[in-house]
Amino acid sequence: MNRKIITASLVVILAIVFSMSVQAAEYKTPDQLVTEAKSAIKQVSPADLKKMLDNKENVIVLDVRDRDEYEKQSIPGAIQMSRGLVDLHIQELIPDKNAKIVVV
Repeated sequence: MNRKIITASLVVILAIVFSMSVQAAEYKTPDQLVTEAKSAIKQVSPADLKKMLDNKENVIVLDVRDRDEYEKQSIPGAIQMSRGLVDLHIQELIPDKNAKIVVV
């Protein structure tokens, strides 16, 4: 009986240790998250954006500056939305999943 209890205890302890090591392996530092995000984002120059707009490509310009900055100067046709609201409303503003999105 004691042998079964010890064996069961060892199995539980090993499961906990394994679980903790898996969680530690999945944790990413803020710097790692930023690096991953930057590698997935393609930067475009103002000249490239102008070419896309002139060629009437399926591109959406999303201006995440504050409203007062946007009103002073903006790209014609750009959608203005403060950074803090993008996550909440991106589906409403950009329903076309195939559109290129340029964030300024």
